Amino acid sequence: MKYKISKAEYEALDAAMQALYKAMGDDFVLSVEGLPAGGEDLEGLKRQNQTLLDEAKAAKQRARDAEQAQQQREQEAAKARGDFEQLFTSSEQALAAERAKLAELTANIERRDLTSAASKVSSSIADGENAEILAEFVQRRLKIVDGQVKVTDAAGNLTIATLEDLAKEFQQASRYAALVRGTQANGGGAAGGKGGGATKTWDQMTGMERVELRRTNPAEHARMKAAAEAK
Repeated sequence: MKYKISKAEYEALDAAMQALYKAMGDDFVLSVEGLPAGGEDLEGLKRQNQTLLDEAKAAKQRARDAEQAQQQREQEAAKARGDFEQLFTSSEQALAAERAKLAELTANIERRDLTSAASKVSSSIADGENAEILAEFVQRRLKIVDGQVKVTDAAGNLTIATLEDLAKEFQQASRYAALVRGTQANGGGAAGGKGGGATKTWDQMTGMERVELRRTNPAEHARMKAAAEAK
């Protein structure tokens, strides 16, 4: 399901699907709770990603220019002083510094893309804090390949699944039922003592442990969360 569609695409949908969209200028956007309103945040993120991509391209060009300039300096200095080894070492250091900058920019782009994709998937099937927790598990199933976000299986192997397929998988998995929109347990039948069996602090617990505590002992989950936020 697309986040933004044209008027023609909107009119081609049936009434049930049209109800999921709202008008935004000449287009229609998916009206999903938890997603940025009006697409402003998404557009801002796209601009940030483009800025990082531009910086990465500029870094690559600087590395190529530095390499060419250094080669020329090496040849001229080697002829003048016969000190080729020293120039070569200096060149390698300069190139290593440029490669390190490029690697850092690339890593930043990849982390941003993975976080954005995981948030998109989780927000499409969960709300608020549930979406934030679910995003942690979704991101473990994503990998950057050739600059593109790809979906993996539970073992980390690449698949042909799309982000929409991954969202359906999480939505249908009983393991995440307490997080998915419309399937959360009421928590009314949960017994247990005041501590709910928890032996860890809020900060020590993993996302899944927090989910399980919320399912089995909602009162203790709320108490521990409030205590952690009050620090």
